[in-house]
Amino acid sequence: MASATARLSPRKRKRETKPTPVAVPVAVPEPPRPDGPDLISQLPDSILHSILSLLPIKDAVRTGVLSSRWSPLWKAAPLRLDNSSFDPNPQLPPPYWSWVAIFRIFDSHRGPIESLSLTLFTPSEMDRFVESAVQRGIRRLNLVASYRKAAYDYELPAFLLLCNSLHHLSLRGCTFPQALLPSIFPNLRELRLSHVRLPTDLLSKCGSLQTLYLTSSRGESETPIDISSQSLRKLDFDSYSKQPTELIIRDAPNLESLKIGQETTMLCKVTILNAPKLQLLGFLNANSSALQLGATLIERHEEPSIVFPPTFQVTKTPCHMSMLSSVKTLAIKVEGYFEKTIPHLLRCFPYLEKLDIMKYEGNCDKCFLTKGMWEEQGSLCFLDYLKTVTVKGFSGDQCDVELLSYLVVHGKVLRKIILLCSKHISKKFVETKKRQFCIEMRASSDLVLVFFRDTKRSIHFSLWNDMIL
Repeated sequence: MASATARLSPRKRKRETKPTPVAVPVAVPEPPRPDGPDLISQLPDSILHSILSLLPIKDAVRTGVLSSRWSPLWKAAPLRLDNSSFDPNPQLPPPYWSWVAIFRIFDSHRGPIESLSLTLFTPSEMDRFVESAVQRGIRRLNLVASYRKAAYDYELPAFLLLCNSLHHLSLRGCTFPQALLPSIFPNLRELRLSHVRLPTDLLSKCGSLQTLYLTSSRGESETPIDISSQSLRKLDFDSYSKQPTELIIRDAPNLESLKIGQETTMLCKVTILNAPKLQLLGFLNANSSALQLGATLIERHEEPSIVFPPTFQVTKTPCHMSMLSSVKTLAIKVEGYFEKTIPHLLRCFPYLEKLDIMKYEGNCDKCFLTKGMWEEQGSLCFLDYLKTVTVKGFSGDQCDVELLSYLVVHGKVLRKIILLCSKHISKKFVETKKRQFCIEMRASSDLVLVFFRDTKRSIHFSLWNDMIL
């Protein structure tokens, strides 16, 4: 009988006799030896100090166990210490173990202090930390004495007011001494105050201050916040209080930027008397009880009702600056009731180049704008310089159409109008608005209209996003 192999077809016999592949050994590179040269440790101490100063404090301390070479390094590196990184709940006073960790780090460290942030320590503990930081050349200091329901009454010590090394200071819930020295914070560049009473003469005594942030802060004894500073260049003012406030820019010859929170402007009376270098200003609110821009005073006399619009009065007052001629970028917030105040407001800025308009959310349906009101204004001075207009919350109502058609027809160098639409954008909607804006009669041949769907943090409104809740 023939064998089983003989009965197989030639194809199957060929498949069975296929040679078995032979495994070829592959060379595997050897892992690096742990006893290789430690190149990092060979760097100079000054470079290692810089590296350690950039690490979180917990990691910087842990490097001390690497070797005897590393053990003393973190103690001499510039210290950046924030006690909130140790706390499980920064809304409460620091727990005992966090308090112990902070004090151990302070007692062990002997190098300079780059930055220090302390939250809800007792006044005596604050004094101990701050005094040590001042002695070791502190540059950035953040003190939080109150947060929500937790609070301590902490008055800034005199030795802090005279600190020469301090460049950035942030305070929340702290108080200043009643009697200030003739000169304080000699080299302070940036000051952030939150829920702090602002002494009347504080800014005039800070000869190097360039940037000031005020959040929910007021003047002493409920007086207006009065700004007089020869060095100040930037001021951001915001308040979450429902109480009326008043901001007076009395004498700020070098102020270039003034930002006011979009909610703050409704309850804030803004007065700008002397700021000859001011280039960026916003938000101004047409709904404000009073605005004084140079010699122009705009006052509201009656609240709006369902039937009747509010009344307002525009008067000229004696002032060192008749107009704010240096302002190039302006942001305003308006609603239909107050469209009539806009021409008077814009007359104060004859060389305006960029205008940003924010419409009220849930804007009223009624628009008390008189038809043809804008055409009655003639050609305002700023129209010879205006290049860009952005409208956030554009709905296409009568007030929008009247204003934008006026800018289109009279804007001689206007290049772009960006409309951040609160409604759905369709091709029909775009064509209708272009026709209503009299785009065929535009004064500038380079003018382009751009429609975007509005977003809360629009990149086209990024300059003001930090002032929008």
